[in-house]
Amino acid sequence: MDTTKICKVEVVSKFHDESWDDESKRLVQAFPKEKSFWSPSIVLRAVISSQKHFQACDSDIIVSTFPKCGTTWLKALTFSSLYRNQFAWDENSLLTFSPHQLVRFLEYDLYLNNPFPDLQNVCVYQPRLLSTHLPYASLPTSIKDSNCKIVFICRNPLDMFISLLLRS
Repeated sequence: MDTTKICKVEVVSKFHDESWDDESKRLVQAFPKEKSFWSPSIVLRAVISSQKHFQACDSDIIVSTFPKCGTTWLKALTFSSLYRNQFAWDENSLLTFSPHQLVRFLEYDLYLNNPFPDLQNVCVYQPRLLSTHLPYASLPTSIKDSNCKIVFICRNPLDMFISLLLRS
């Protein structure tokens, strides 16, 4: 099996969506052509929008993982730990909803289809619990400048590669 085909992600240089602004177009065109990039092109606009517009509160908790590194498990664990006193044990929201419905992704759920989502009504419970697949360097500056908590999990890269391989 040719691993270069598995690992390589093509950078999209054609824009099928006319609503991309000039900044986004210049950014994508500046990407290295012979190397892969960490963000799928469909999510790029959402990442830029979240970096520009997301305002973190000091009480926010951000769950940060790379894909296929235990995101679902970490979301369920942090949700259960954080809100354990708000439910009776047999009425926990995790019994009826998935962790991905309860802990929303910044770039996939909130900013993908709306550059200005209503963040006050996204999280039913307080403090807000959100998640991301963005690396620390690409997080919105409001997260890095605030006193919000970041919960990060890492995984052996070989294990992550095998999970990605088996998923496809």
